[in-house]
Amino acid sequence: MPCKKKRLENKKKEGLIMIRNYISVKFVKAEPCKAWKDFGDHGIGENGYKIYYSDSHISWCPKKEFEAHYLELEKEDTITQKDVDNFISKIEAIKMGDKTTVTQATLKNGFLMVAGSACVEPKNFDLEIGKQCCMERIKNNIWEFLGFLLQCAKSGFKGDK
Repeated sequence: MPCKKKRLENKKKEGLIMIRNYISVKFVKAEPCKAWKDFGDHGIGENGYKIYYSDSHISWCPKKEFEAHYLELEKEDTITQKDVDNFISKIEAIKMGDKTTVTQATLKNGFLMVAGSACVEPKNFDLEIGKQCCMERIKNNIWEFLGFLLQCAKSGFKGDK
């Protein structure tokens, strides 16, 4: 293992070398595909995805892992309303007091987004209208977050892709 050996050599020269944490966002193309060779604990014929990277590298990933870590987009170069809507797994709205709606959206990744709306007169309160107002704000935020991720996947975090 060259990395381990190099770390040990560097440890002797410079002191302790720390393994650092990274976030990776990549834009890939993929198609359902059975494994064409053994990949670690995954045997030939197991269901998964063939992944095509922008540098022409091709790999395979087990179905469960792929579907947990990759987000399918409707188009290659833009976030669509369908992408935004599909990123929401659950919506809950409640009435607080006489005239306030609080809405919580649970996203596919478990992140929670909350928005509130209120009417001027309690007699005008309508939970569904309040929920619609909140969801418009939440969806606008999701649109921005997914756009940010797509930009990082296309250009890298430093913009040097």
